[in-house]
This record gives sequence, structure tokens and C-alpha cells, in this order.
Amino acid sequence: MPVGLLVIDCLFENGLSLKDKRRILLSITRRLRDNFNISVAETKHQDLWQRSELSIALVNTDYKLIERNYERIIEFISKDRRITVLNYETTSLY
Repeated sequence: MPVGLLVIDCLFENGLSLKDKRRILLSITRRLRDNFNISVAETKHQDLWQRSELSIALVNTDYKLIERNYERIIEFISKDRRITVLNYETTSLY
């Protein structure tokens, strides 16, 4: 069964505090889970108020759908003006 991992390095340019960052992250992760049925966790920079690393796990029977979802997820996050995607990395296991 194909498994995908998407790691996204994010910047919160307008973030004012850790509390503000966590509020934005909670909103984004909820919407990601609702729209894509994926697992999301903040895996780095928990103590920084303007940076975050999100790790997203995807499982599907078709690896092409996983690869397509990578693009859709990046596009979805990029549309949110509160967050800037600095970099991302994908890993797929077939």
C-alpha cells in the first residue's frame, strides 16, 4: 500500500505570538483534515512564533493519487494569506 509524507516549512509573517501561531495552525490543520482526510502534525519549530514545519501523512491504494494530493495540499495552504510556504519535501513509499 503506497504511503506518502509531505513536509512543509512554513512562515507566519504576521504572527504576533506563539498563541497566534497555534490558532492559525489549528485552523489550517482542521481544514486540511476535513478536505483531504490526512494526518497532520507540527514536527519542528514549536517554540518559534513565526516558523513551523508541518508533516502530513497520506495513504492510498494508488500512488498517483498521493502524488496529485501533494500538489493540491501545497496549493490549498498557499492560498491562505496567513501562512507562507518556504519549502516542501515529499517522500513516497510504494
